Amino acid sequence: MPDVIEFAGMKLQLTAVAKRKIEADVTMIFASGKYLQQKIDRANLYFPIIERMFHEEGMPEEFKYLALQESSLVSDAVSSSNAVGFWQFKKETAIEVGVQVNSLVDERKHISYASRGAAKYLKKNNLLLDNWVYALLSYNVGPGGVKSHVKQKYVGEKNMTIDDDMHWYVIRFLAYKIAYEDLVGQANHPDLSLIESNGIKDKTLTEIARQANVELDLLKEYNKWCTQARVPGDKEYIVIIPSAHGTKPNIEVSAPVADEPVVSTGSTPKTVVMPKTFPDIKTYTDSMNIPIFVAINKVKAIKAVKGDDINSLIIKSGLTKSAFLYFNEMKGFETVQPGSFYYLQLKRKKALVAYHTVLKGETINSIAQKYAVTTNSIRKHNRLSKKEAVKENRVLWLRDTRPETTPIEYKTPLPVYVEPVQKKPVEKETVKPVVKETPVITLPAAAAEAKIKRDTVFHVVQSGETVFGLSRKYEIDSDSIREWNHLNGYAIQLNQKLIVGFKSKERREITHVVQTGETAYKISKQYNVGTEDIKKWNGLPDYNLKPGQQLKLYIP
Repeated sequence: MPDVIEFAGMKLQLTAVAKRKIEADVTMIFASGKYLQQKIDRANLYFPIIERMFHEEGMPEEFKYLALQESSLVSDAVSSSNAVGFWQFKKETAIEVGVQVNSLVDERKHISYASRGAAKYLKKNNLLLDNWVYALLSYNVGPGGVKSHVKQKYVGEKNMTIDDDMHWYVIRFLAYKIAYEDLVGQANHPDLSLIESNGIKDKTLTEIARQANVELDLLKEYNKWCTQARVPGDKEYIVIIPSAHGTKPNIEVSAPVADEPVVSTGSTPKTVVMPKTFPDIKTYTDSMNIPIFVAINKVKAIKAVKGDDINSLIIKSGLTKSAFLYFNEMKGFETVQPGSFYYLQLKRKKALVAYHTVLKGETINSIAQKYAVTTNSIRKHNRLSKKEAVKENRVLWLRDTRPETTPIEYKTPLPVYVEPVQKKPVEKETVKPVVKETPVITLPAAAAEAKIKRDTVFHVVQSGETVFGLSRKYEIDSDSIREWNHLNGYAIQLNQKLIVGFKSKERREITHVVQTGETAYKISKQYNVGTEDIKKWNGLPDYNLKPGQQLKLYIP
């Protein structure tokens, strides 16, 4: 067990007793390999939808593990107290957060609507409690019942000690987070994904199945919310379509639904597609064409215009002041810069690009705002202390943590060339080489390129393969594939050669004999390897182990 767990922007310090309790719950989670794998498979299907809903609601992504804890992601799960669905809502609570329950639909069984409802419930309680751990606990004991567990010294704090007094529900959640965060992504059915088809009303599931070219029984399995096997006509609904990766079902909708928000500027109608990443925003030749509301690194943001201050941005965004300042890591007295972007949701821990070279005048905060990532994640990725500043020309890691064996790198800027004027020629400006600190080592360009070539793993695209399918196959995220291969979107071509990863360090092979009481989880911690690796190296169907069984392990 780690000594500190990061959760929802908080640092949770675990006491020895708390660690033992969490470890006992993790061991329980790993006790049945069969059920563990079932939950992993469901998480692979449903987490992308939950994550999207949470990002739209400005909700910490880690709460997705709560759905596993509550219902094992079984859509029609019913508790002894008659709580129903993915997030185990009682009817009254569901209706209170905008989740419909009537004779035609039960949106508690709809992954999209129920997840949005859960986000609203948790956010509302966090505004009252000002602590995400207590908001988490309120999901079990209610906003009234949680008051007896609140310690005032932790209200509004980002550091908290989890001790033996902590409620079992929080302990169980932390165990789920630890157990599953490194396992999700290992699907047994990598060819299946769930597509949210918008704008559907007054259609039978039979009609939708025919148009989407999917089996009716399979469609019903993922749309149990539609209790009469017919989408009502009172509004446009989202229908969940099980589909092969890379395919988009062609379903007739009630009205055209735009894929992306658009904005018109100027007296002449001119459509500007909302950019999704910071590099997209930089491609605009006319900054006036950039919409006021954009998405950077999948995080909603608002552009400040001339005359804006923090208060005006708060009013435009519809957020509370504390939420706006928290999302942007601000104190409240900063000057707003026209043309800069400010976030309406939690920033992410990883950027869409891997590296950034520090420019003159840049700080950790300005770089974090540029890429929609937190300052803590930048410091963690680059092993920077809390108050350590960054120097000009330093290469910062934005997606992964720089290994201890990899030296800090500084890039020497290219000489600046000034165009000569006819009457008075101007010589090239010479730039003094950047002085590197010991033990800083910068690889020559040729050597760096050779290293990349030597360690790179390539894949030649086969018929029917997609970026998302390759991300599952090679256990990496799709944004990395796009970045490494300079892809503008997700389209790839037959026989295209793609970078899909980099070779890991050499490992030595050993044999471990399973002892009585040992689980895959305990062995993984003993040898500092992944539980999924143990399963893969030994061709195991699940995580069940038997005493005396010999396991082949490759340890660092």
